[in-house]
Amino acid sequence: MFDAVKNIKILIDEDLSPAVARNLCEEFLIDAVAARDRGLLGADDRKILEYAFNEERILVTANVGDFERFARACEVHAGIIFISEGDLLRSEQISIVKEAIAAIYTELEAGRDMVNRVLYISANGTKNFEALPPDMSK
Repeated sequence: MFDAVKNIKILIDEDLSPAVARNLCEEFLIDAVAARDRGLLGADDRKILEYAFNEERILVTANVGDFERFARACEVHAGIIFISEGDLLRSEQISIVKEAIAAIYTELEAGRDMVNRVLYISANGTKNFEALPPDMSK
């Protein structure tokens, strides 16, 4: 199944291990990069989201609160994977991101891309896709 998702591009936020990106690249040949490896360590979260959009990358982060707010405030984003738990071990992060990629692949097969959508995923296996359109009241 993962062979078909090579066209998915991922940006791993600095709150997760860069090993997640390396694992996706090496094991599944997915175009995944870590914020730390792109000179974005310590960058403002808005800049991270802008970088992801400009490179058409789905952002993966455990910083749910801030990125929810920024995603609502921007006109368009390339999609975000929100990991509910921020204190996972590296191996757990890798596992949960693989699950997220599989879920996104299913969405893509059904004709639903990730533009202005988010996936909330939890270590217990709970997954929930939601539209996160811009907040037009601002």
